[in-house]
Amino acid sequence: MTESATRTLTFLFTDIEGSTRLIQELGDGYRDVLATHRALIEGAARGRGGTTFGSEGDALFVAFGDAPSALLAAVDAQRALASHDWAGRPPVRVRMGVHTGEVTALGDNFVGLPLHQVARITAAGHGGQILTSEATHQLARGVDGGAVAYRDLGEHRLKDLARPEHLYQVTAPGLDDEFPAPRSLEVRANNLPLQLTTFVGREEMESAARLLEGTRLLTLTGPGGTGKTRLALQVAAESAEAFPDGVFFVALDAVMDPDLVPSTIAAGLGVSEMSGQSPLERVIDFAA
Repeated sequence: MTESATRTLTFLFTDIEGSTRLIQELGDGYRDVLATHRALIEGAARGRGGTTFGSEGDALFVAFGDAPSALLAAVDAQRALASHDWAGRPPVRVRMGVHTGEVTALGDNFVGLPLHQVARITAAGHGGQILTSEATHQLARGVDGGAVAYRDLGEHRLKDLARPEHLYQVTAPGLDDEFPAPRSLEVRANNLPLQLTTFVGREEMESAARLLEGTRLLTLTGPGGTGKTRLALQVAAESAEAFPDGVFFVALDAVMDPDLVPSTIAAGLGVSEMSGQSPLERVIDFAA
């Protein structure tokens, strides 16, 4: 029987930006690039006391006993990646996220919400960038004699997380400094209500998201109180990047008069009233 124990650790998650494009460009050469990228990151992590405990594709999970070590390892890794000679191949740009939280240790692995949080924090970043949560920021201020600093990026709603995350960009000599805004839900126009609970039902969500890719209208049916609205909101949040013009939620459950549906939709979309146009015409113009 595997023993389990609860521990507070800091996690570094890394992910190659544009990995699909690199695979297509490099073909079989991508294996060497992937192995080199992993060796550089793991070398930096070991140098700061980190342990790699998980990988999936081009993503790596590394655990640290303290937040400063994790931050410094991320900085070391980005510097190593930036200075490496890629022998004429495109440079590998890696986004990194760091987060601290309580997890359950199961043998050599860990389970817990912080692992999902650090993955989402990383996904909000850009290649060459290090993002950290408020929890890690509080524990690692003043690290490396102040050479490592932070840029406050404010609160951001991230996919599949119940509450907004306060994000900070890690800055240090030798690192790129200018990046676009985090790739959070705020970047896409939306009015999705904040969810106060963690979503349960990922298999159903992924199935619905796949169906949405091939249709303009997807209807979720089921008895009342079974979570159809929560599932729809989660699918909308997860699919936001596929809809550059935005994703919106319009509640029609309280609308008894069908004639009020267009005006309710217009209000939900934030469409301004215009003289001479009916609510339906305004919605059609907005969606055109």
